[in-house]
Amino acid sequence: MEIIVKNRKGKQLVALTLDKGMTVKDLKELYLKQATEEPISLNRQYYTLNEVKGQPLNDDTKKLSTYNIKKGDTLYLKDLGLQISWKLVFLIEYFGPIGIFLLFFRLRNLIYGQGSAAIPLTFTQKAGFFMVLGHFIKRELETLFIHRFSSTTMPLKNLLINCTHYWFTFALLVGYFLFHPKYTEPEYSSMNVKYVLIVLFTFFQTMNFLCHNQLKNLRKPGTTERGIPQGYGFGLVSCANYFWETLVWLSYSIFTGTATSYLFCAFSFYQMADWALKKHGRYKKEFKDYPKNRTAIVPFVL
Repeated sequence: MEIIVKNRKGKQLVALTLDKGMTVKDLKELYLKQATEEPISLNRQYYTLNEVKGQPLNDDTKKLSTYNIKKGDTLYLKDLGLQISWKLVFLIEYFGPIGIFLLFFRLRNLIYGQGSAAIPLTFTQKAGFFMVLGHFIKRELETLFIHRFSSTTMPLKNLLINCTHYWFTFALLVGYFLFHPKYTEPEYSSMNVKYVLIVLFTFFQTMNFLCHNQLKNLRKPGTTERGIPQGYGFGLVSCANYFWETLVWLSYSIFTGTATSYLFCAFSFYQMADWALKKHGRYKKEFKDYPKNRTAIVPFVL
């Protein structure tokens, strides 16, 4: 079947002869071979069907037949611009808090004024520092060896937006007040409470890792295929990884007692709840036998 490819302004770029057995990736490769005007690399091509804001062809692994493309249809092509790999995006995102916390930890005189470094850091400040380092080093290792990405790249222009959450909302705001010379310990925080919170923080981190490993095993490399996750909290919620991640930051907020930690925890939960509800809906739509008793992120509640 023959279809027309136009740019977003309506200018025809090329006519392509497609086979229904072709995938979106095959379409992109064919366009790149045959386009004489505006050749665009694979990762920068973004298609919509019959309208500029029509149905997006946003899964490279799906066959064109799943989008009900017919002879004579028009595909509108958008150039997504310079791209950066998702793996590199995550590595940059997670390195930010590590680097920023190291600066707060080692350069207190420069940040807070002369004499600040002479004030000894409390147990909570030291432990809070190493808890964050442990969390984000774990994230870096998961990015390198665990995570499988449904998309290989994203627009480079979005990198700053992606980094804002961890670099500013967490690292700068939480780190500044945690290492401040006038930082005061929470009144409820005895040493026994602190040790319990550290154990809980570590347990929640471990459960979060096990969830990520479970999700990895459900997806074949280079595909968007997935199955129904089981165990490690998935029996109760669709996004157990987000559930444990929320508890990680809640336990950290209680441990440090800073208002900015609670603010980061609340903002993170809001964002993860939004992602979880959408993913929960996709699971129910994709799997007819999906467990009906599961909620999205909070057991029995949400």
